[in-house]
Formats: sequence, structure tokens, C-alpha cells
Amino acid sequence: MRKLVFFLSIVFLLSACGPQATYRKQASGMHKELAYVYLKDGRYPEALREALLAKEELPKDPEVYNILGLIYMGRGDHEKARAQFQQALLLDPQYSEALNNLGALALLEGHYDTAIDYFEKALANPLYTKPFMALTNLGWAYHKKGDDEKALASLEKALKLNPRYAKAYYYAGLIAFEKGRWEEAQLNFRRAVRFDHSDMAARYWLGEACFRLGELDKARRIWKSITELAPESEWALKAEDRLLLLENLSSGEDSSGT
Repeated sequence: MRKLVFFLSIVFLLSACGPQATYRKQASGMHKELAYVYLKDGRYPEALREALLAKEELPKDPEVYNILGLIYMGRGDHEKARAQFQQALLLDPQYSEALNNLGALALLEGHYDTAIDYFEKALANPLYTKPFMALTNLGWAYHKKGDDEKALASLEKALKLNPRYAKAYYYAGLIAFEKGRWEEAQLNFRRAVRFDHSDMAARYWLGEACFRLGELDKARRIWKSITELAPESEWALKAEDRLLLLENLSSGEDSSGT
């Protein structure tokens, strides 16, 4: 009889915990999704609020700490970002997303060899679902070290895995632009914009490539689109400067022709 009572007690506890655990997982997932949305829009306070709510629901979820790290990195607080990514790795040492983001942080700080080490560790995980992201960052790290052969090879691998990954096209465009290969740069920037309409940096450099090719009307339209789509961004300010240059060039042509 005692064994039966003990068994029924265990069943009751498991049945009570099951729905609660499911609810916590669903609630955390909802908060994480909202945090990603706000993060993409640069709304860091809202993103932080949602990430912290997700953390309350699942305090041992490495993805929550990865999101927090991305938020702090976006706000320019590198030390807090690093701490969050490292906490994610304490919970899951093979968590490639956190390894990739620690590499991205090192890349921002100019520690290129450290960045490469993190990216390679991320890529060593056969369960990593987005290796094209680490490959893209690895390519940019090699470029910053002056090895464009390795840089382009890494970007090519990334695009084979995900032919729609805008960031890889953007970096390939910047490398081509630096070397004066305007048509190649234009093609890559155009693809970057095609696959990520919100990427104002790629849009700006697409305008620059068109300008170098003498396609001034295209450059004007592209730069004007930045001022309309993201008027408060740094890229809008840069675009306004270039539009002013085009206006001055046009005024100079008109005055010389009269």
C-alpha cells in the first residue's frame, strides 16, 4: 500500500510539473522572439526587457544569454556583452552562436587572431546550424589581417551554404570596392540589398559604386532612398552629404554650360 501511495505521489508531481515546464518554455520563447525583433530595429531597451523576461522563465537557457550579449554589444557595452556570451558557454560549451559572437566582439576590438580562433571553434561543431555566419565573419577577419585570398575563399564557402546571406555579399563588395573593382562591388552590394532591404550600409556603398561607374542618377536614387527609409541613421547623414555633392556637381555643370 505504501509503495502504491508513493508511486501515485510521483505521478502527481510529474503531471503537475509538466504543464508548468511547457508554459515556461513557451513564455520564454515568446519573449525571445520579441527580443530579436526589437534588437533588429535597434530598440535596445525593449529588447533588453524581453530578454530579461525570457531569462526569468528559463534561467539556464544559453540562448537567453546570447541574446543579452547581442543587446549589450549593440549598445556598445563590450564588457557586459562578453560576460553574457561567456555565461552562455558555461551552460553549453559547444554553443556555436556564442562562440561566433565572441569572435565578432573580438573583431570589433581589432583582435583579429582571437576572432579567428573563436570562429574556427564555432565551425568545429558539426551541429552548428548557421555555419555561414561564422564563415562570413571569418572572411572579414582575414581581410582585416590583409589576407584577401583566405577572406574571399571563406566568403565563397559561406555563400555556397546560404546564397541569400546578405552580409557575405556586403563584405565581398567592400573588398572589391577597396581594390577599385567597381562593377564587382556594385553586383555584390546590389545582392546584399536585394536579400536585406534594411541594410542601409550596403545601400550606401551601392550608391558609391554607381557613382564610381558614372551612374549618377542611380547613385542619387539610392542615396535618397536611405534618407527616406532610415532618416535618423548614420547612413542617412552620409547619404545627405553625397546628395549635396551631386547637387553641387550638377550646379557646376549647369553654370559651365551657360
